[in-house]
Amino acid sequence: MCDFEEFIFTCSHSTIRLKSYCHFARNDPNHQCFGVKKLRNVWDQDYECGDCMERNRRNAWAQAQAQRYNGGFGYGSNGYQGGQ
Repeated sequence: MCDFEEFIFTCSHSTIRLKSYCHFARNDPNHQCFGVKKLRNVWDQDYECGDCMERNRRNAWAQAQAQRYNGGFGYGSNGYQGGQ
């Protein structure tokens, strides 16, 4: 029975990682386990997962670039149609 851990992030995503191989998987050349997989620990994390952090970083960067190129005036939200 291989042991696993689950990490639960603040964004509600989770990931499961192998904690240790069982006796049979350690002796198998491909580390295959055909037995029960046991969840040993569940860890609550106090931050978002890596994918959510990256997405939020990219969104923040895109918003900063949009404000920079629009001069910070928010064109598009005030009805400006581009010289018509």
